[in-house]
Amino acid sequence: MTRVGLMLYTVRDECANDFEGVLRKVGELDFDGVELFDLHGHDASTVRGWLDELGLAVAGRHAGLDALENELPALAEELGVLGTNRIALSWIDPPESGEDARAVVARIEAIAGRAHELGLELGFHNHWGELAPLDDGETTLDLLAAFPPDRLWLELDLAWIWEACADPVALLERFEGRTPLVHVKDLRARGTREFCAVGDGAVGYDRVLPAALAAGVEWLIVEQDEIDGPPFDTIARSLDVVRKAVAVAA
Repeated sequence: MTRVGLMLYTVRDECANDFEGVLRKVGELDFDGVELFDLHGHDASTVRGWLDELGLAVAGRHAGLDALENELPALAEELGVLGTNRIALSWIDPPESGEDARAVVARIEAIAGRAHELGLELGFHNHWGELAPLDDGETTLDLLAAFPPDRLWLELDLAWIWEACADPVALLERFEGRTPLVHVKDLRARGTREFCAVGDGAVGYDRVLPAALAAGVEWLIVEQDEIDGPPFDTIARSLDVVRKAVAVAA
């Protein structure tokens, strides 16, 4: 069955102050796991101990381009302790031209080869910029999709796809079997960058979540870039919407 996780970037300030406490709260909410982006000064074995105690799996980890180019062996060792081999490139600056896009794609291709040698599965997490047409009409996501599937999986961020005026359902169908993790977040309206609990916005998760499940997604990763007020109240609302979609599909 598809599992539901929390991208810990959602509570990045809380993680920096009390990482163990955040993990305990995530466990209390009954998430299946987490997606990491930092260990906040703790060693991997300590974090793995907390996760095991709480029954939380690691769905994967984010890392930046520089870290992937310069620290990949150390990241591979860390992930081995944490019990996953999935690592996703978290962000690239939106390419301003086809030349810019091809240059960064070449860097990602080199990382993918090294990751494969280390036994890692490299993924790419999109924002809006990778959906913008380049000089020749292709998008950066099109260029990345040309990689062999065993060298690059795609972590579709469903809200950023929608924000870019693309159809999340169409991309889920196009990349079926290649997107084991997706980010589930919501926006009030296009162009506002006003984030909200899943189901409270305009992305249309009554249509998108069933499509994600039909596409064989392994992990639905709840994320909210900004939260006003107590974060875990909003996170719990998002989790409830996602859990209900999974239950209907079961």
